[in-house]
This record gives sequence, C-alpha cells and structure tokens, in this order.
Amino acid sequence: MMINAQKLDSAMLELGHTENLKGTGYIREGVELFHNGCVRMTKELYPAIAKAANTTPTRVERCMRHAINSAWGRGNIDAQRRYFGYSVSPERGVPTVGEYIARMARVCGEN
Repeated sequence: MMINAQKLDSAMLELGHTENLKGTGYIREGVELFHNGCVRMTKELYPAIAKAANTTPTRVERCMRHAINSAWGRGNIDAQRRYFGYSVSPERGVPTVGEYIARMARVCGEN
C-alpha cells in the first residue's frame, strides 16, 4: 500500500503546514517510511530521515516538532479536530511527532 501524496499534501496544507520549514518535508518522508513499514517509530524513524538528509536524528526530531507546533498555531481548528478527533484540546496541546505521523499515515494511506 502506498501513501496518497495528494491527500497527504492537502491534509498538511489544511492543518497549517508551510513548505519553507524543513520539518514539513521530514514529516512527509516520515509518514511514507512509517506507512510502508520501512521503519519502526521508536528507534528507526529519525535516523533514517537524518541519513537521507545528511543531518542528525536530533535535528530531524526538532524540525518536525517545530513544524507541527507552527502549523498548530495557524491551522484550521476544524481540520485539527477532523484529523485528530477530540484527543486534541487546548489543555492537552499539540500531538507528539509520533502521534502526528501515525495519524497521517492512517488517514492518507490508499485503500
């Protein structure tokens, strides 16, 4: 099964992502790697993306977290609820990178 790239791009745009952040590209790559079963979320995702981008896993994680936090501040709250349900609330804050990637992989996977 493949990721529907158009659906992923549309969802990320609706959620408030911008192309000028490295983390946006890292999230796209992470969703594809995770969805295709190439990596496990816990130990392999950040190193795999870092190797492809010639950077460190720590920088990858930080860029992804920054992209999610930035998008969350400017994105459509209805879209956030539609994609993440009521697990997202002002008290709880933004989803973790792992939650975000796993959810986007489920939503944007082709059936």
